[in-house]
Amino acid sequence: MIGVDLGGSAIRLGVINDQGRLFGFKSIEIPQSRKKEVVLSLITEGIRKHIQDQISIGNNVLAVGIGSPGIINPDKGLVVTSPNFPGWTNVPLKSLLEKSFNLPVFLDNDANSAAFGEKWRGAGRRVNSLVCLTMGTGIGGGIILNGEVWRGAHGMSGEIGHITVNPEGPKCNCGNYGCLESYSSATGMVRSAIGSIKKGTRTILLRLTTGEIKKIDAKLIHEAAIKGDRLSLNILKEAGMYLGIAIANLMNILNPDMIVLTGAVTGSWDFFMPAAQLEVRKRALKTIVGRTRIVKGKLRGTAGIVGAAGIAWRQSGHI
Repeated sequence: MIGVDLGGSAIRLGVINDQGRLFGFKSIEIPQSRKKEVVLSLITEGIRKHIQDQISIGNNVLAVGIGSPGIINPDKGLVVTSPNFPGWTNVPLKSLLEKSFNLPVFLDNDANSAAFGEKWRGAGRRVNSLVCLTMGTGIGGGIILNGEVWRGAHGMSGEIGHITVNPEGPKCNCGNYGCLESYSSATGMVRSAIGSIKKGTRTILLRLTTGEIKKIDAKLIHEAAIKGDRLSLNILKEAGMYLGIAIANLMNILNPDMIVLTGAVTGSWDFFMPAAQLEVRKRALKTIVGRTRIVKGKLRGTAGIVGAAGIAWRQSGHI
């Protein structure tokens, strides 16, 4: 199987065998314009190259699995809408690629793919239910119940980044106020840092960016926290606090075996997790807390690729 993880800045692809081993990893940068025709061309060419490589060594490609951000209709193979790709409305990604390659194509949400990847070959291999939070530019979520991806009645489950954790909080891109994503995503932390600087808060972030606050990103906040910067430490602590509130709610509602955190933001694990754990202990039911593990994903940047291919393996009846 070929697994494709469609991200906001890059397309990542690889060949995955039925044991979940990844071969031929490749990352293709997406131009900032993110025009539909350009992105579709890059996906098509990336898949074609992998198919040609496999044929050249005597292997057959059985299908293609794709994880895409946004609202996905897996049954119809549509990208209904995607905030990362303006103008993508009801894009028939499945049928377009099936016509190009004459292969079955399985389309799902990128967070569902990451969740299945961690269940199949990552941190959740030995559990039956988990919730996976993808923490990067935004926050996505995938839910595995009884070993299968739970998509909800209309394919829209897992929008964990838009759980309200503070009704009086800032306005989110979704139009709501106080969403988890507004605090605990990379974008939310940068927003908080810039807002505090504009209010006069002292921080070494200004020195690290030579005074250009537009250069502040989550990596710089992490670097400043290592150096003991009070603002950066407080931002990460706040991110952890609201993350903990959300995790406690997930535990109380779904009672999963495990919560798996993945994505670039988890690089700051040591700074935000103490606050998150504190909130979980305060807010989750006591009988649940001790039985639910909160862990970092094991597949790192490949969970989406492995999971997209794994869903293709599963839905085509091979695993």
